[in-house]
Amino acid sequence: MEIADTPDEQYTGLSEHESLGADEGMLFVYPDEGRHTYVMRSMDFPIDIVYVDADGRITEIHHAPTEDDNEDLTPYPGRGKWVLEVPYNWTVERGVEEGDRVVVAGTEGS
Repeated sequence: MEIADTPDEQYTGLSEHESLGADEGMLFVYPDEGRHTYVMRSMDFPIDIVYVDADGRITEIHHAPTEDDNEDLTPYPGRGKWVLEVPYNWTVERGVEEGDRVVVAGTEGS
C-alpha cells in the first residue's frame, strides 16, 4: 500500500501509475475526518474508492470507471479520515461493504 499524506501526493494519487496490481493500492491520510471528493483525473484504469471514518468504519464505496477526458469529471464524494483506492471491484470480490471496519496500522487501537 502506498501512502499519500501530503497535498501534492493526494492531488496526484494514482494518476501517474499505468496499472495497479491485485493486492496494491493507495491510502490517503488526512489529519482529521472530513468531507472529500475524488475524481478520476488522468487515470488509465478504473478503481474502487473507499472512505473510512476516524473510527475505522467504511462510510462510502464508489466503483469509479476511467473517464474519456479530464473535463466534466464525475465526482465521488464521501466522509473519512482515510481514503483507500484499490483495484476496480476489489471490494465486491472480497465482500467489503459500507459499515465494515478497517484497521489502519500505526493508528490508535490497531
